Amino acid sequence: MPGFLWQLAKLSRLRFFYLATRGKTQRLTALYVLIASFVSLSTLGAVAYFLKWSLLFPVLGPTAFLIFYSPARSMSWPRNCILGHLSALICGWVAFLILSRFFPQALSHRGLPLLQALFASGAMALAALVMVSFRILHPPAASTAMLAATGYFDSLERMAGLILALFLLSAEGVLLHRLAGIVYPWWREKGGGEEPPIRTKLGDLGESPSTDPMTRLAHQLTTRRK
Repeated sequence: MPGFLWQLAKLSRLRFFYLATRGKTQRLTALYVLIASFVSLSTLGAVAYFLKWSLLFPVLGPTAFLIFYSPARSMSWPRNCILGHLSALICGWVAFLILSRFFPQALSHRGLPLLQALFASGAMALAALVMVSFRILHPPAASTAMLAATGYFDSLERMAGLILALFLLSAEGVLLHRLAGIVYPWWREKGGGEEPPIRTKLGDLGESPSTDPMTRLAHQLTTRRK
């Protein structure tokens, strides 16, 4: 029995956090993203097959990539993934309703008429405004807004499928990261969230990377931030 437990304990050496200490982090990360993305999305596909319910959508591809490539960034956390896509879905769906109600002729033409393109662009811009304002940044959600505005999510069943898929994908992210020994929150980290830096001629805007209070004060004065 002790010998079996010892052999079983050796399996922990296959976890990401242990292998990362051996070097070649880039190759290890690439392999981890490959395996985790395939497992998570193929599992969604299997669930969709048995439930006879569409759960695989193009927007989930970049979301899965972010979850497994940069789990430490707030834009990859479940809160941002779910709320980002949900807000974008609402923005796009409202744009589609307005377009179909007042300009139905724009939806009857083949291709992408100018008016439909303008509504799709407006939906994406509105979704970006919401995500930035409420700090639920998740870049892949921008495509959700555009798809919804062009009629891709044309039924409540399909929209519910996307929402369910987001919860399942986030849960898979938590599970796979736990198995790999990678820190990843169930929803969000307390006090977490970063502001993306913007480089200008006067300096870099955004949160100071230092935790030293004097350094942060100097950064705020330099970038004219309150």
